[in-house]
Amino acid sequence: MLQYLIKVTDNTFIPAVIAAFLISALRIMGSPIRKKVCLSFLLGCSIALVYAILKRNTGIAVREYYDLSLLCSWMIIIILTLFSIWIVYLKQKQPKAKSLWQCLANICLILLLSIDIALVMPNLFLYPFEFGVGMESIFNSDYLYKWLSFTLTILLMLFITIFIYRIAKQLSNCFVMSFISIALAIFTIQNFITIAQIMIVRRFISYQPWLMDLVIFVLSHVNFFIWVFIVLNLFLAIFLYIKGKTTPLVGQNPAQIRRIKANIRQDRRRVCMILAASAITAYTITRLRYIYDKGVEISPAEPISLDNNGLIVIPLTKVNDGNLHRFGYETRDGTIVRFIIIKKSENAYGVGLDACDICGASGYYQRGDQVVCSLCDVVMNIATIGFPGGCNPVPLKFKVIDGNIVIKPNYLEAEKNRFK
Repeated sequence: MLQYLIKVTDNTFIPAVIAAFLISALRIMGSPIRKKVCLSFLLGCSIALVYAILKRNTGIAVREYYDLSLLCSWMIIIILTLFSIWIVYLKQKQPKAKSLWQCLANICLILLLSIDIALVMPNLFLYPFEFGVGMESIFNSDYLYKWLSFTLTILLMLFITIFIYRIAKQLSNCFVMSFISIALAIFTIQNFITIAQIMIVRRFISYQPWLMDLVIFVLSHVNFFIWVFIVLNLFLAIFLYIKGKTTPLVGQNPAQIRRIKANIRQDRRRVCMILAASAITAYTITRLRYIYDKGVEISPAEPISLDNNGLIVIPLTKVNDGNLHRFGYETRDGTIVRFIIIKKSENAYGVGLDACDICGASGYYQRGDQVVCSLCDVVMNIATIGFPGGCNPVPLKFKVIDGNIVIKPNYLEAEKNRFK
């Protein structure tokens, strides 16, 4: 249950906040938002559904390329968006000059909202397929708990989107526009780092130390941007609370004063709601993650030596149980190079270094039937272990000879710098 509560929170919290700000920007543009939000939702969900179907049923859909295309589109559109929404806001008293920019701003905001939805929905479509139905019936406690945590977290994210939008609606347009610009700029920085990570792994760009340091920092602090957006939510709530405290109780009659008081009480309830939602999110990514991962340790590598022919030979019977096996080979200069082996199917084995191009030699561990990176908590698709890309273990060449996995030691000697 905790696994999917944490997963959905990690993947949807920031997009939920961004969706609230984009909808608020559509409102400030001065036109009805319902049709525009529905159009964005349908467009984003359609793109995500096509990808999810291809991912589930074929081998042609690669998540990195999907994300890269959407994020690059975001980077282009965001510049036009920020420029056009401020032009519209500043030219409010010039209707003729405003109309063209207003049209451009609305189109850009619809596209950004569609991209935001398209980025988050594939996971929500695919997670239920990971739940694992029992052989006898779907009505078992584990299956139902997973659905419960999945559904409750989605409802929490929808709740956050709605209340951030309602809070923003009560504040001045100038303040909200500034806040939206800051939030979109931060989200764009996060997207830029993700693009850099994908392009470095896929070798679309040459290695840049400063860029790699930035990627590694974010991967080492997986909740960094979530905390940034939690703080933004808190600031928004505080400003609404201050507004209620400083609102003068002035009216032409007692009925108007009662109405002002009722609005202040309603605003305070909104503040309490968003504070509660932010607290639940913070608790999920800290305490619940700790409870879920508690006790998980990287198992020590089993020492391995060369046989009489100068080769590393590991019997298949030693790694045939479907579990992750970790071995350590000592190179000529004394460096311990770790590698892992796991049986993927009847006749296929995943063999790779206990390290990847992104997270370095942080290593992998087994959680249930999953292989997980100990640094960034990314879950590996076991079928892809032995192939390059993403956070997968660096592939290691091997052969299966006479019921043994055979590895040449020079392959490990060449990779020793990763483990120093």
